Amino acid sequence: MFLETDMLNGLTVIIPTYGRSDKILQSIYSCLHPEVFIVIVDDNGLNTDNQIATKKLIDSITSDYTSNLIYHALDTNSGACIARNKGIELAKTSVVTFLDDDDMLLVDETLQKLEYFENQIDFDICCSDMFSRFNGKEYQLPFCYFRGLTPIDLLLDGNCYTPMIMAKKEALLRIGGFDNCKKYQDHVLMLKIHLSKLNVCYFDKPAFIHVDHDEYRISNKACSYQTVKLRFKYEFQLLNEINLKPNEFNSLNNVISDRKSYLCFYFIVMPKLDTFIKRFIGTKRFLNSIQDNKNNSFVIVKSFFYALKTVDGLPFFIKRFAYKLKGKR
Repeated sequence: MFLETDMLNGLTVIIPTYGRSDKILQSIYSCLHPEVFIVIVDDNGLNTDNQIATKKLIDSITSDYTSNLIYHALDTNSGACIARNKGIELAKTSVVTFLDDDDMLLVDETLQKLEYFENQIDFDICCSDMFSRFNGKEYQLPFCYFRGLTPIDLLLDGNCYTPMIMAKKEALLRIGGFDNCKKYQDHVLMLKIHLSKLNVCYFDKPAFIHVDHDEYRISNKACSYQTVKLRFKYEFQLLNEINLKPNEFNSLNNVISDRKSYLCFYFIVMPKLDTFIKRFIGTKRFLNSIQDNKNNSFVIVKSFFYALKTVDGLPFFIKRFAYKLKGKR
């Protein structure tokens, strides 16, 4: 449990975890410091194997540090956004930041960032850069730099990872925290921050290490149309609130529209097309193997419609396309 004294000072690091009981200790140990409080929100689901394993590992941490640590297990797997919002709620300090359960905090740089942030009286959010570690080596590539200090910066070429964000707890609660989306959580949060006219400052040192690997990542999964739609709802809303000249507005509108088309194709259409092709080929092979008198046209048509039927989301795209053909939105 947290210490009962001086709860409003200092920093809380919120770590949601899911399926990474083998990695989370590395993340926790990177945060251990007398001035740093830690909230771990376990999103594996109560009494699952991963939740039990994670709790056992956390219980193994020396008691010298557990006074600054809270562990909270969600009843069911609810997603990283719900877990982070729970962490914000549980934090007892006025300032919070975030860490993924396979990344590492640079604790000295983070405390320097906190000191810098506390001296920026009129600011609600402080963002910074990161290092990326791959195969044991650290890099600073273009995606390691925060971009989104102003609304225009964010809409033009925004780049933000959740652990880049340090914020006043009260400000995050005021805007409702993270929206429950499976992708773009960090970008959507920054859009909400600018839409709510919160002031953002920038600390010019990397404050954490993003550990890149080839293992499962939620952010690598295909996402739904609704997830993309949520992001661009906020982007177009923010665009309409910025005072721009007509040519500037049109230019930025085109940038956002082109990005939406690309992301819809890359994260929605391509994975579904890949699934469709695999189902079509698999069904065709199966039908060919069980039919003595092979009617090739029949096999192709039946395989096509079976694959079409079993790919999640394709009926929606077909319906949407049909409405467009009819001239409806």
